[in-house]
Amino acid sequence: MSGYKPIYISHRSENIPDAVNTTLNATPTPKKRPRKLARWVIVMTLMSLLVVGIQNAYSSLADSDFFLMTHIRVLGNSLISEAEVVTLSQLQVGTNLFACDIKSATERVTQHPMVKKVLLHRELPETLVISIEERQPVGLLNTPKGLMGLDESGKIFPLSPAAQVDLPILTGVDLQRDKDGSWASALAGFVTELQIRTPAFWREISEICTDNPYSATVYLVADDLALKMRFENPEKQIRNFRAYTQTTSGLGTDLAYIDLRYRDQVIVGRQQ
Repeated sequence: MSGYKPIYISHRSENIPDAVNTTLNATPTPKKRPRKLARWVIVMTLMSLLVVGIQNAYSSLADSDFFLMTHIRVLGNSLISEAEVVTLSQLQVGTNLFACDIKSATERVTQHPMVKKVLLHRELPETLVISIEERQPVGLLNTPKGLMGLDESGKIFPLSPAAQVDLPILTGVDLQRDKDGSWASALAGFVTELQIRTPAFWREISEICTDNPYSATVYLVADDLALKMRFENPEKQIRNFRAYTQTTSGLGTDLAYIDLRYRDQVIVGRQQ
C-alpha cells in the first residue's frame, strides 16, 4: 500500500471561509433598472388609444341610421301634457339618439315651474325617455295673478293649462307681506297635514282662509260651517271637533263658527 493519504478540508474550519458562501458573496448584485417611467409611458399610451377609440366609436354611432329616434316617451306626468314636455325639450323625432344634446334638453324641461326633477335617457335603438317628477299642489292659492299651485314645501307656481285639480281654495295670504315665504310655508304644512292625517275631513273642505301665519278659518262644503283652527297640530283639533259633534244633538242651523284653536276645548259661536 502506498502512503497516499486523502486530504479533507472541513468548510467549518475557522481559518478557511465557507466555499459556498464565498462563491455567493462573490457574485455581484444586479442593479435594478428604473421601471416606473416605462410603466407610466405604457399606461398613458394605452389611455390615449382608448380615448381615440371611444371618440371614433361615438362618432360612428352619431352618424348611424340604425339609432334614429322614432319615439319620445314621457313618464311621471299627470298634470303636464306629454306634448308640452316634448315641446320644452326641443328634441325631434328623426334625429340620431347619440346626436341629441341630452344636457341642454334636461335644462329646458327643468325650467317648467311644475317640474321638480327630470331625467332623460336613451332606450336603444330608437327611443328617448323623459322621466319627470311634478310639483304636486296641496291647494290652489288665490293670488292677484289668479289661482296658482302651492306645494307642501310652500313653493308657489303657475299651473299648466292641462292641469285638472280638485283642491280647496286658499285665500288671505298677503304675498306682499310674505317676503320670505314663511307664511305660505306654514299654510302649506297645515294643509299637507290635514290632507295626510285626516283624509275624510280633507274631502269636506271647500276653502281655507288665513289672515296671519298662525291660524286659519276652514270652510266645509256640506254644512257651510266655519272652523277656526291654528296651524299647530291640526289632527288633534279635528279629533276635538269630531268628539263635539258626536256628543251633541247636531251642529244645528244657528252655528256661526266652531273655534278649535284652544287646547282641549271647543268654543261655539252662534248666529245673532
